[in-house]
Amino acid sequence: MMDQARYRELKEKMTALKSLYASRHYSQCAKFGELLLSEMHDQTHPLHLAHLNFYTALSHDTLAREATLKNRWRELSLAELHYNAAIVALSTSQSPAQCDPWSPNLSGSALPSPYSRRRVDSVSSDRSTASSATSLGDEDDDYVEMSPRKLASQESDKTLSRSEFRPVTSTSPPPTARPQTPQQFYFSANIATFVRMVEGHLADVRDQKLRTGVPTVRFTMPSPRPSPTKATRLSRCISVEPADIDEAAMEAIRESRRKMKFRPRFDPTSVQRLCNEALVELLE
Repeated sequence: MMDQARYRELKEKMTALKSLYASRHYSQCAKFGELLLSEMHDQTHPLHLAHLNFYTALSHDTLAREATLKNRWRELSLAELHYNAAIVALSTSQSPAQCDPWSPNLSGSALPSPYSRRRVDSVSSDRSTASSATSLGDEDDDYVEMSPRKLASQESDKTLSRSEFRPVTSTSPPPTARPQTPQQFYFSANIATFVRMVEGHLADVRDQKLRTGVPTVRFTMPSPRPSPTKATRLSRCISVEPADIDEAAMEAIRESRRKMKFRPRFDPTSVQRLCNEALVELLE
């Protein structure tokens, strides 16, 4: 069992984790959730593990929607991992005998609160409006108060019919063990609803992974660019020594080169003369 000091510390950290997600600090929420999961031990309640894995998976799931194609696969894989861990933790906490939600070592805040009040109200309304033959209360009374003393006080024909009915029920597979208290009944119902919600998130993440696809790593080697000297030398060799050009074509190329007129080189004498004339005028 977890002591009170450690439980209060864990409760504060879980509240901080939820606040990080509510304030849209998804990266910090994911890192903080993974840090808390690394600090868990064997005495940690399965609902606490499910709570931490759920918010960590939600953070990675949200980051995957906003990430680029390069990081989307990684975030989706982490979200799938934590969703599966949350489902495993919830499956181990569905036994009312092992996990009592109303014990001092478990707070009601760790339960899936969005569903508890709604399910309690719906069940209570069903109890008030159902008939005596189909109501949940009568079924519970028949299930709990079925004793030999009650059978002996009934009429003989009803006793006979019930005695004939008893071997049939004994040969059939035993029904699922129902919680002994209303609190445990609501607890099991809320856990089942929470599991279905997490499974829905998990199915959506897997669908996103199928659409995204596994990222492939491509190594592209840059094509070497030839240096200007080598390129000029190569082009000169190709142009000067062609193999399939006859002598007449070569003579035409030489003649065109002879007639080519180049721009004359810059002559600074005219500029110097103008500068000297300007200096003479300034001195006068």
